[in-house]
Amino acid sequence: MKNKILLIACFSIVILGCTGEPNFSFTPEIGFNSIQVFFPQTLSKFDVPEKRDSVVITIDFKDGDGDLGTNLTQKELTELALKNDPKLKTFIVDTYVSKNGKFIKSDFADPNGGFLPFKLKNGSKNGPIEGTIDYSIIFTYGLIQDGTPFTGKRDTVKFAVTIKDRAYNLSNTIETTPIVVYTK
Repeated sequence: MKNKILLIACFSIVILGCTGEPNFSFTPEIGFNSIQVFFPQTLSKFDVPEKRDSVVITIDFKDGDGDLGTNLTQKELTELALKNDPKLKTFIVDTYVSKNGKFIKSDFADPNGGFLPFKLKNGSKNGPIEGTIDYSIIFTYGLIQDGTPFTGKRDTVKFAVTIKDRAYNLSNTIETTPIVVYTK
């Protein structure tokens, strides 16, 4: 009897170990995972304490050919950045601010530039990848100016996120849950 149970257990392990690579679309797919707000202690470039909220958006991703991130050299990155080339916008984030109970799109410019500066798959072999990406956005209290949709006090925001692979395929767009910034 013990031999039969051991044989069934071994057979199950062999069968489970024989699964092939996942079959994902070459167009990236993303899903919302989480959003968090941190309040780091920082100093401005003039060594003055600076209030800021650091928002970290975590998304899940799947990509059939693994071409997420960049394969550009540092020189190419610098040249594209100087031209403000849209090729660098590989992590596209739109910010929405709640005003009078409705979310309106903000022209808040992400200081990170919306760029995944690294290649998510090493090596030259294409193939499916999946995982999570953490993306940070900084809200600095001193940068609140007239004309921005931010009040500077307990604004409720949410984000819409899309990613783009090196073949310029756009993923689906996900929305985060709303969070409150400028609370300190």
